[in-house]
Amino acid sequence: MLFDGQLQVQNGEIQSDVTVVHARSVAENIEVYQNGKPFSGEINISYGKLDFEKEENLGVEMRGESLVHSAPLTAEAFTRSYLGSYGQYIISIGLLLFAFSTAISWSYYGDRATTYLFGVKYVNIFRIFYVVGFFLASFADTTIIWTLSGIAIALMTLPNLLGILLLSKDMKNTVKEYWTGFHEEYPDEKIPEKLK
Repeated sequence: MLFDGQLQVQNGEIQSDVTVVHARSVAENIEVYQNGKPFSGEINISYGKLDFEKEENLGVEMRGESLVHSAPLTAEAFTRSYLGSYGQYIISIGLLLFAFSTAISWSYYGDRATTYLFGVKYVNIFRIFYVVGFFLASFADTTIIWTLSGIAIALMTLPNLLGILLLSKDMKNTVKEYWTGFHEEYPDEKIPEKLK
């Protein structure tokens, strides 16, 4: 349940019984500052977020520790390695290359699927949706994006599995034909026992 009301803060420490969550993990050792100095007083919270419309909340910030994940976690790990501060640049370049190559490949897959399903004239419409999707994803939480892409990939397996089941008889016949032809061409070579 999101907190809605006023937090009591004394000398930078929250006195109210609340749990602060950052990046979907519980934050610890929270200190509250206003304009760089430990804050004392009341902070207005509206449905779990600092209410900056209230004048007394201006310049208020919370500092503490919480778990990190995804790219920030990897960057932190590389920064603490032998590479030192250069580690974060390796992660940045690696993420850039990974994201760019993934964007190109998924664009191509979508392009081919659109051509197959709807025809060439709808490819430009797909490309517009694809670019708009990238624009919107740049503002969204990366966890949401990864979750949605995982769900989409999982849903893509369903028609593939159905296709494999429906074509299993044809697949068996094709494999049998291959090994029969292979045996005729190379009679001295071994072939699977089931196909003899």
